[in-house]
Amino acid sequence: MNAPCLARRGRGIRFANALLGAYRAVMSSDRWRDLSGALAGVCNAFSQDQETHSGFLPRSPAAAEVANEPYADTWGSTPARNANMAGLYLAIVALDQLACLAVLLRSETGHGYGLSAMARSAMEVAARGHYLLDPDVESLERIRRQQNERLVALSEQKRLATTAKSVDANALDARIKEILGSAHRKGLDPRPKAKPPMIAPGPPSATDLINDAVGQGNGLGAIYYQTMSAVAHGREHGITQNFTRQGALLDRTHGDVFGSFGTTPKQAAQSLCGTPLAVFNMLDRLYSRFGWPTNHIQAPAQQMLTVWKAIAAMA
Repeated sequence: MNAPCLARRGRGIRFANALLGAYRAVMSSDRWRDLSGALAGVCNAFSQDQETHSGFLPRSPAAAEVANEPYADTWGSTPARNANMAGLYLAIVALDQLACLAVLLRSETGHGYGLSAMARSAMEVAARGHYLLDPDVESLERIRRQQNERLVALSEQKRLATTAKSVDANALDARIKEILGSAHRKGLDPRPKAKPPMIAPGPPSATDLINDAVGQGNGLGAIYYQTMSAVAHGREHGITQNFTRQGALLDRTHGDVFGSFGTTPKQAAQSLCGTPLAVFNMLDRLYSRFGWPTNHIQAPAQQMLTVWKAIAAMA
């Protein structure tokens, strides 16, 4: 599958806006290690920035949003702060998964299934962070989005508690009721009978979130997500994408064959490129929203996207 998204300059990633210019990729003869090292470089830079800053900085957009907490209620005394910090937590998870993808790439032996599964997970989490950190929404809308995440989590805990009888389901019901009550008092639209309960409108689908985070709504994100899902779930059209050659005929009458499986660095760079794009569009929003300086992560970000673009043979 072709991967035109790496040839485009995304609307996001302001700290890597020179990546298609004169910046040259520094690569070795080991393309797997190059792909891995490019991801690891950004993961390390983010980890250091997160440890240095911990949360949003003074005079940042996030700090301004949480200054007065006018929406405090039974859903929390600091709901705006919680909503912004939830974006950081999602970023930490996504970058941890990206680091695991880097390990898989470094130890690649020719099979792409583990790569697709990990890349898909990282892309999903990054897309949720991208949605939560949207700079164009007001504080109450950000809170609504984060509270819907909580409602989904509480509903899932209740479902598991009902089966395992390990948690008081009544306590979970009470917490759900508190959140929905706060939403009503703040002029939102609680839907207690929805499954799971939500504050309307409900959370977008994973496909919609990824399509926005990767391709800014042009359909590329959905294509990458559906392709990786097909591979991760063992769907036939996903499995056959990893055929490297045809094997012996199993049924000469119908022409069925058994193929040999594998992938190349070029194929991996093409099929998985939606993941680094989703992660970095999410990071662009995080750094801007939290007021973090980008000087530490700029060079690794440029290097990562340039390396992946070069290996995907899109230059």
